[in-house]
Amino acid sequence: MKTTSRPRAAWHRITLGIQLGWAAVLLLTLCFNAVLPNPTWYAIHVAGLGLIGSAILVWTWHFADALTRSQQSQKAQTARLALLAAGVIQLGGALAITGGAAAFLAIAGGATVIATISWHIAALRKAMSGSFLGRAAVTLRFHATAAAFLVLGALIGVFMAVDVASRDIAMNWWSALYSRHDALALAHSLCQTLGFVGLTILGTLVTFGPTIARARMTPNAVALSTRALPCLAGAVVAGVVFSLLDMPRIAGLAVLAWVAAAVLGVLVPVAKSWKGSMPSVGDGWFVGAGITWIMVAALAWAVQLLASPDAAHARTGTGIQFALLIGAGAVQTVVGSLAFLLPVVLGGGPARLRRTLERVEPSAAARWFLVNGGVAVALATPSARTRTAALAIACVSAAASVALVAFHSLRQRSLDVEETPPPPEGGPRKLPRTRMALGASVASIALVVAVAAGAGTGSATDPAVDADAPVTKVEVSVRGLAYSPSSIDVPAGNRLVVTLKNTGDQRHDLVFANGAGTGAIEAGKSGTVDVGVVEADTEGWCTIVGHRQAGMVIKVNAVGASGAHASGRGKAGSTPAGSDRSHSGRDGASHGSGHAGTGEAILPTTAELSAKPGKGFDPSDPVLRPAGSERVHNVTFEAREVEKEVAPGRRQKVWTFNGASPGPTLRGKVGDTFNVTLVNKGTMGHSLDFHAGDVSPDSRMKTIAPGKSLVYTFTAKRAGIWLYHCSTAPLSVHIASGMHGAVVIDPEDVDPVDREFVFIQSEQYWARSKADAANADAIARVTPSSVSFNGYPFQYVHRPIKVRKGERVRIWAVSAGPNLDLHFHVVGTQFDTVWYEGSYSIRRGCDGSGLTRASCDPFAPGKGSVGSAGSQGLDVSVAQGGFVEFVAPEAGTYTALNHAMTYAERGATAKIVVAD
Repeated sequence: MKTTSRPRAAWHRITLGIQLGWAAVLLLTLCFNAVLPNPTWYAIHVAGLGLIGSAILVWTWHFADALTRSQQSQKAQTARLALLAAGVIQLGGALAITGGAAAFLAIAGGATVIATISWHIAALRKAMSGSFLGRAAVTLRFHATAAAFLVLGALIGVFMAVDVASRDIAMNWWSALYSRHDALALAHSLCQTLGFVGLTILGTLVTFGPTIARARMTPNAVALSTRALPCLAGAVVAGVVFSLLDMPRIAGLAVLAWVAAAVLGVLVPVAKSWKGSMPSVGDGWFVGAGITWIMVAALAWAVQLLASPDAAHARTGTGIQFALLIGAGAVQTVVGSLAFLLPVVLGGGPARLRRTLERVEPSAAARWFLVNGGVAVALATPSARTRTAALAIACVSAAASVALVAFHSLRQRSLDVEETPPPPEGGPRKLPRTRMALGASVASIALVVAVAAGAGTGSATDPAVDADAPVTKVEVSVRGLAYSPSSIDVPAGNRLVVTLKNTGDQRHDLVFANGAGTGAIEAGKSGTVDVGVVEADTEGWCTIVGHRQAGMVIKVNAVGASGAHASGRGKAGSTPAGSDRSHSGRDGASHGSGHAGTGEAILPTTAELSAKPGKGFDPSDPVLRPAGSERVHNVTFEAREVEKEVAPGRRQKVWTFNGASPGPTLRGKVGDTFNVTLVNKGTMGHSLDFHAGDVSPDSRMKTIAPGKSLVYTFTAKRAGIWLYHCSTAPLSVHIASGMHGAVVIDPEDVDPVDREFVFIQSEQYWARSKADAANADAIARVTPSSVSFNGYPFQYVHRPIKVRKGERVRIWAVSAGPNLDLHFHVVGTQFDTVWYEGSYSIRRGCDGSGLTRASCDPFAPGKGSVGSAGSQGLDVSVAQGGFVEFVAPEAGTYTALNHAMTYAERGATAKIVVAD
């Protein structure tokens, strides 16, 4: 008997070409990893989305067509595949550029993907409306629900893509989303991995799982999977919601619930159907391994989420790897499914199907071991080169599996193939022999070669490791903002392994010039880095912002090296030309703020600093409220790192107390007690130092880790305007990044006034990346980008302070620095009262240094001056302060400024409008 081809074979040949094309894109992405601007995101959002997305579109359409026995439109599905490709290409373009054009492409690409999948959902729902459904209904419901999660995830991804492409556009578009990038990223990952990919695969397994094992479904499989679908979808929704709320631990519980529902509702019935069956290696083993990787990754991801205090921690390190591993498992599941489906849909009947299986199954074991061994090696190795080589082997093997099946399926279709008779003893025909031992041996040899090649070739981003080289092991500790020892002597040609013990009070790391690093190490913990073979002098440093500039550098001296600083590619001591490894990027950053903020200072012009503020500008309120009657003040300060506008057209990360910079202004009287609870909701260590307190620093001013809190109690014993700030080293960076404020303690006999304001002068040092809070190099050189009163340059020029003629005005002033003094002056007035650091020098025109009340009585009735003494300015050094008083005799606009005019022109200027 001769078989005939199936009617849809031609269309499946076209879609096969599309899927193989996306597989080729994935391989090219890996091959050009070193030259692509965003290689990881190209692999995920271009190659990954193109390959997995097109495969899911093709095969969910196929199942809708086959299971419902309805004629689905091939033209419509081809159009959807073309639209998906167009959307993915636009996303690829967005990754290659920045700014408005990138934002446009991101929105257009995301919208195209959303429209494509929405159209696909409509097609699935139409198929489900047919009368012939039966067991197919649950699979199609899984597929439609999964597609809905892709739409949701793509929508979240559009917001994120705009954020990355153009922060200014993102802030103007929807500033609340801009500040929650990490939470959005986590929600996006859950939608796409567990929602779209996970539910599609699980729904397909309900009916396809037993088929691939040449077995029947268990009697309760449909009922169990039907009950499992709402649980699975609900778990994903819960994970997304709690991710957006920045509650990754509850999201981790949702992931655990998803795993439990998947295992009990889908995988257990499929496993029971496989019992006693004979799945082939080429399809069944691939599918089984892919599902295993997905479940293991989801479990590990859940554990990591449970240990993460916030979304920023959840996105670092292994959190990203788990999401990628789920994608890798999905690719392998698709490969195994295609190995079974392609011979069927390309036509030819049982004889040709069996002949294809006979051709591809003997090498299936080698390909299976190469794919899974490659993934395992990539997960286990610390070497970037070995990881790339192992993943390349896995991807080539997976692509070869699909190509091999497709080739033999098409080849057998062109041949006359006679059906072989069944075996004489009856029963099913045996599967072709699989050469397991040979396959394992071939895979092992290939992976060993990959590991050896990775270790033996150099790269600027990965240390050279020579297993035969003598090893020098060194233990380094932390002392303040320095490594101890700060210099290491290593015989040239030795391999250096450094263990860093973080004996400091905050997070640190150690990264060497060739890119080898420990990763972030919390206080009291240890980490080890294999620097590789040392051939020339090199150095390492802490990448946390400001720490390198403060002195956290360790020198490595290659003893006996033939040439000074001459090293081979990839050896310890080499640094790629033009590279700057003093910081790490947003993904995988070892520090909460990301970059170290190095480089030349950014110096905007006065016109730029005084331009119209952005939409939604809300100036800091300068009004100082009177002290209340309470004698005990209970206050909570939350250390937070937020995104906000710090100058016209400039949005960046700011380190704050309670989300504002400066932080809350506290006020009280001499003898009042302040109980301040500091809660660290940031991504790095923070602390407090209240100059108003006379206390031991040991317990109150210690640095606390993210998620921790402490209570800082002090009693105000002396009057003044007292600075408070974060006291975590380097203090200059933490203060310049926004962590400062003031406490006003009234002098016991302070005079009543009509208006009272507070000015806190500080500097900003903008980093090249707006994701950073400050430029540590610019701070050290004292080249501020802006100088401001109360955190925003020229803000009271745009929103002037208003008083009335004849009112007595008091302005408290303090310089938070971290570097510049304040020479406070109000143009058009003279101060008849000056109080500075604990005493009056002038009081209502009376010279406080020598005049007696008999000649000049500052307590005389009225608001005006009673003497002729006056002052034109208040000279305030950093971390000092006082107040001035004046009565404006005429209506008009008066300018308050720092009379060091360069600083006034950089933003330390305010307008005071005096009305009649």
